[in-house]
Parts: sequence; structure tokens; C-alpha cells
Amino acid sequence: MLAGDNYVDPALAARILSPRHGTQCDPGNLSERERSVIQLVALGYSNKEISSRLNLSIKTIETYRTRATDKLELHSRAAIVRFAQSNGWLAELQ
Repeated sequence: MLAGDNYVDPALAARILSPRHGTQCDPGNLSERERSVIQLVALGYSNKEISSRLNLSIKTIETYRTRATDKLELHSRAAIVRFAQSNGWLAELQ
């Protein structure tokens, strides 16, 4: 009997209490190019527009975007926008 206390499975407790990967949402882990791409994505630019703006191929932009979103564990454009806003990145480019 748990005597009215809450019980959390030890495996779940470890996941809840431990930091996730240590790199989640740490903008310091991004290269300058990854950061630029994520900023432009957050501002609403398409991969094609970013490609033209940075004078890089669309495939290169896709690679930078994928690397950055993997490092930051951001899985949607909305998550990218929230992340950029919370780090003050949107104001830097306007």
C-alpha cells in the first residue's frame, strides 16, 4: 500500500527528472549557418527563399535546417518560431 502517496514508476521517474540529452534547446550548439537558417525559417521564409537569400543550394539549406532542428529537438515550424522568439532571434533580424 502506498499510504496515500503518489507512485511513479522508476523508469518513468528517471526520464522525468533527468535532463534530456544535455543539448536540448541550447542555441550555443548551433553553427552560425544553422542559426541563420533557423532564424529565417522562424521569420516565415521558405527553403527556396532562404536559399536565394544566403546564396546556397536548397539542399544545403535543408541540411542546415535538419541539423539545427535535430540539435534543438524542434519538430515543427511553430516550435522553431517559439524557440526563436524566446531567444530574441526575431528582433535581431528586423
